[in-house]
Amino acid sequence: MEKRKVLFVVPDGVGIRNYLYSDMISGLTNEGFDVLLMHNLDKELINLINARLNTPLNQIELNFFREKKIQTLLRESTTFARLKSNARTKNNPTILENWVRGNVDFKRKLFLHFAKFLGSFLKNYRSIQFLESLIEKLWKDTEAFIHYQEILMVYKPDLIFITHQRVPSLVPFCLAASSLKIKTISAIYSWDNLPKARLPIRTDFYAVWSDHMKNELLDFYPEIRSSQIFVTGTPQFDFYSNTQLIISRIEFAKRYNLDAEKRWVLFSGDDELTSPYDALYLKDVAEALVNLDNIEILFRQVPVSSVDRYRNVIENFPNIKHIPPLWMKGQNWNSFFPLFEDIQLLTNLCFHCGTVINIGSTMALDFSFFNKPGIFLKYDVLKDPNWSTSTVYNFQHFRSFIGLDAVVFIEEKSEIESKILQVLNTPESVAVDRIIWRNKIVKNDFKASLELEKVINSVVEQDFFSKNEN
Repeated sequence: MEKRKVLFVVPDGVGIRNYLYSDMISGLTNEGFDVLLMHNLDKELINLINARLNTPLNQIELNFFREKKIQTLLRESTTFARLKSNARTKNNPTILENWVRGNVDFKRKLFLHFAKFLGSFLKNYRSIQFLESLIEKLWKDTEAFIHYQEILMVYKPDLIFITHQRVPSLVPFCLAASSLKIKTISAIYSWDNLPKARLPIRTDFYAVWSDHMKNELLDFYPEIRSSQIFVTGTPQFDFYSNTQLIISRIEFAKRYNLDAEKRWVLFSGDDELTSPYDALYLKDVAEALVNLDNIEILFRQVPVSSVDRYRNVIENFPNIKHIPPLWMKGQNWNSFFPLFEDIQLLTNLCFHCGTVINIGSTMALDFSFFNKPGIFLKYDVLKDPNWSTSTVYNFQHFRSFIGLDAVVFIEEKSEIESKILQVLNTPESVAVDRIIWRNKIVKNDFKASLELEKVINSVVEQDFFSKNEN
């Protein structure tokens, strides 16, 4: 009997931790699947993954094709139109903050201005869908579409699993799969992606973290049916239930030159778009705790960013201990990837630190898996017309806090010491709804990698296309 084939498409290093380091691959292999891997990652990384899985993966090169200018223009126009639509749907103007973030050169700025102008004419949802269908039609007349068809006809997978939904250059790949009646699933990568109009590809099915995320997908993309969405959780949190990853506090202290007798607070850095003044916030926390000899601040920058902007603060405050993420930068732009050892590091940081503090990151969810409260800084260190914490905490994904005491907010610099001490001394008295909030965002009554295996089995067996033919 011929083996069933699952093709995992990993468009960049982001999907490695969640899927290639999880138990999914070995689980599917044990169930009789032939697992194929399509990627454009460094050979060094694949060697590391193969060594960990102890099962060399069959590999296919993922070739990316650039959009034509007209395709990019139409896509950006529909993105702006969707952001406008989403802002209306949720009565939340901060959704439009996701249109253009960061610095862009004059040429790009002019291009985006024209895309915004065109997008402003898309007054209803049907017009957005029409333009998106035009983009797909343009892709079907390209070399990319033919190339992907030829690849898929050679390997003939029963199912394609795309590790995240945010890559526009995979549109012709998905169209090629659909033309050959090969079923596709994409995972929604993060809890804040859907309001941001970050779904350029369309697949037959979607894997989401929770019922909350499923409802968002239905709200923002009403053309997607409930039956196409599977609530699976996300494997990135599965590792926290693996006690074998945890080392003793003394061993952890020795490994990272820490004082095991002191209490540890993790400052988890953000990227420059999310928190442009992150180094100043780290400085505020260090100053507030500098006279508390029994507390050490463990600092971890966001993996995709350099430590350079924090260096001066780290050098001037001995109560900060820098513990960098264990990620590697490959030769390609999309090959920034975690080592498996970083999963162990992150697990131990969550286990051994009393709390995490930063500007609104997902790390509050990570700490909740150990029933520890997270702290969000909610004051501005500088006046900036283009950035404020009051805008940040009005983003759509933070509306999941409504009615819940989910995290501890620090609204003035003068509160830092007292709030941190309160969290460390009486964690049960603060953020009392943190587990309720966590369970709202991430379904947690099963292991996500096992649930995804069940979903893949189920989808492979479904006669999906005959049911959906007109």
